[in-house]
Amino acid sequence: MVRKADLRAQDPRVQRTKQRLRQALIVLLKDGTPQEISIQAITKQAAITRGTFYLHYEDKLDFIQTAVADLVADFYQQVTVVIDQPYRQVSLQMLFEYVERQQAAFKVFYKNEATLHFQKQLTEAMQKLIQDYVVQRFGQTSQADQIELSITVDYLAGASLALVFKWVEDGLVYSPCYMAKILYQLVQSAQPTFDVAQFFIKA
Repeated sequence: MVRKADLRAQDPRVQRTKQRLRQALIVLLKDGTPQEISIQAITKQAAITRGTFYLHYEDKLDFIQTAVADLVADFYQQVTVVIDQPYRQVSLQMLFEYVERQQAAFKVFYKNEATLHFQKQLTEAMQKLIQDYVVQRFGQTSQADQIELSITVDYLAGASLALVFKWVEDGLVYSPCYMAKILYQLVQSAQPTFDVAQFFIKA
């Protein structure tokens, strides 16, 4: 049985309201910090009432944390694929296309990394996906192998997303297709005992 709260969350009107609030936050973060932005400013920018805001969020902190978490979740939902295997992989082409579409959010959330922990959440989620891939593909490994795999996972997750944010910071001067090609070449150049780099696919 679906709970009323779940049904409300699926309501297109609720989704539109939350999207307007997220867009308002992105606009306001271009010139301010999370600490400087008030609920009044957010609701005014989104053209909704404070009462409507409090129907969905407990306070400003709850709203901002949820907005960041929602973007992280949507990011991985949109850029991962399953191709005849029991695990998800990241499509680098889809990844850079998504970042291009959401560049305003990536810029302002990353600018406020100390408060929002946006890159940290993206990296931790990427590490979890790669770890799931390792478990599904390689199964049991020795302690020595686990150490190597752990280091490789941390490297691939951190380095790939660092390049993404560098691309955003530089103004997306190269196309998503070019960036996907370059990152694919970089991750494939590593030659660990276990070919974890195959977690990334170019297309």
